[in-house]
Amino acid sequence: MNLKASRTINHCLLILASIALTSCGESDLVEQQERQLGIARHAAAQAEIAAANPEQTEKGVDLSSYNLVFSDEFQSDVLDSSKWNTALTWGPDLVVYNQMQYYVDVQNNSEFGYNPFILDGEVLTISAVETPDELRSAANEQPWLSGVLTTANKFDFTYGYVEARLDPQAGRGLWPAFWMLSTEFENLKPEVYVMENDGSRPGSIFHNYNYTDLDGNLRTPGQWEVTSEEFSEGFQKVGVAWSPQELLFYINDVPRYRIVGENVGSQNMYLILSLAVGGIWPGAPDGTTPVPAELLIDYVRVYQLND
Repeated sequence: MNLKASRTINHCLLILASIALTSCGESDLVEQQERQLGIARHAAAQAEIAAANPEQTEKGVDLSSYNLVFSDEFQSDVLDSSKWNTALTWGPDLVVYNQMQYYVDVQNNSEFGYNPFILDGEVLTISAVETPDELRSAANEQPWLSGVLTTANKFDFTYGYVEARLDPQAGRGLWPAFWMLSTEFENLKPEVYVMENDGSRPGSIFHNYNYTDLDGNLRTPGQWEVTSEEFSEGFQKVGVAWSPQELLFYINDVPRYRIVGENVGSQNMYLILSLAVGGIWPGAPDGTTPVPAELLIDYVRVYQLND
């Protein structure tokens, strides 16, 4: 077995293992990992202070000493294949978290019969629809078709500030996300969830971080929920400032969640944008779920400190 295949299989196994963590809820595991990672929950308190006193709060990350090292403003009518893949590294047929979508890889299967990516020169829309009967076999019998973008093998980085402006659509069973995975997938195997949404809770944005401990167990400090009425309408800016031993998550330039400690990843990571449907977290879609379901992306940017 070659190294690439081995990494892909190990990656898949770790994702399947993380299902158990996702369903843990309040548990001793969460408490233990909070101690190990040293979560500073005062980031949430900072957010409340900022909301009450916006004129007295420094907004966002000061980027004056940063370089823009990656960006896509989606101002073309076609995807930039030099930046994005339209498939996950383990392919479209592995079902994780009991999700119900098939990610259409339009770059490698342009004749599939459905393209989930719509570009109008201003924003990118990832669109999910119920799978037509004639495409069910090609879609691994998954009942929904959707899209995913990754920068695997095209762009990765260690440390910096990552930001995207997104408009996730509300709807039961929708699971849009902006996240990052380790390129080499070794040692800690970090997974950073800059933003996840449960479509049935449009007023909430979630942050999360997973890693693997020395015994090979998947660990997480726990998913962090931030709520605001403004999240349910229009575009929201989400980001994470990643530095040695720290992840500081932002929503609309306000710090919301901080993780610190030696278990914060320090290896190259790549970007992922996805619109999943169904799964053990948001549940299955129902008759109220919009069809097509959509995730709108205004831009994605990555900055790193000047040398």
